[in-house]
Amino acid sequence: MVVMDIDRRDLRTTAPDREAASGDPTLTPGWTPLAGNALLDRIRVTGRPRPLADPERVVQLRDSLELGLGPRTGGALALATPSTDPAPIRPLLVTKDRLSRALRGQPQPEGDVQPPTPSLACGALIDVLFQQLVTLGSIGDPMRDGLDGLAVDERQAHLVSWIENLPASERGALAAEVVRQSTDLVTRWPQLDPAWLPRTQVPMRVGLAGGSIELSGRVDLAIGRPGLGVASVAIVEVKSGLRRPEHRHDLHFYALLETLRSPAPPFAVATYYSRTGELDVDPVSEELLASAARRTAAGIRALGEPR
Repeated sequence: MVVMDIDRRDLRTTAPDREAASGDPTLTPGWTPLAGNALLDRIRVTGRPRPLADPERVVQLRDSLELGLGPRTGGALALATPSTDPAPIRPLLVTKDRLSRALRGQPQPEGDVQPPTPSLACGALIDVLFQQLVTLGSIGDPMRDGLDGLAVDERQAHLVSWIENLPASERGALAAEVVRQSTDLVTRWPQLDPAWLPRTQVPMRVGLAGGSIELSGRVDLAIGRPGLGVASVAIVEVKSGLRRPEHRHDLHFYALLETLRSPAPPFAVATYYSRTGELDVDPVSEELLASAARRTAAGIRALGEPR
């Protein structure tokens, strides 16, 4: 059984799925968000033994993924067959967002670029500010720092322009929410010991089916030393909006990627909600990884089906 450890929930009276799906959960009266070392300990101490490094686990997960792709993936598997054509072939790119849309039967946006919205802008700014907080230990002017951080990435040029051209009232509302959430981040998040190797915006890529499929992700924060005999890495995603069920699937996808590319899987994956201070923690288990592999294979099949 996969256990989701939610720091604020009374499990005797609350139905997790209904609460997550409601979009605006009612917090337990008197509940206070975790802060400082208590927040960090909730991620680090799962109450379960940490997984061991196991090369056979990686082989089995790869096999289950590739066998689960089936005969039709829009030509993706066919690309694994040796060809005399010297022209390079772009692999089928599989990300958490593409997986989720494919499994819901939704079309993929052109170039995978989502149209700007206030919630998307808030999330992008909070991501940058969280990265700054972990790296530098402080946040100055949240909007200015956030926009400067986004401007470094040319892929965010359209979003930066959209934010800067918002009507004054809408930009003011966005700025107020960014300031509120970033202030709470500064108040609640502890300084991470350099010995834990905190890493932000960590890219993860894994090739499948002879390189014809590429699993790709980028995590907000990884803590711990990879490459040890016992799992020592925790992965944290920061969300500025409401809790949603698909956020757990995203975490499990990241756990799968880290397991496929490292000697040991992560021992925990977590989502931190900067809007409320909620923290969801999943200890990583064999069942979690197997389930993530099955879902990923199903998503790849859906991505490859001609439409």
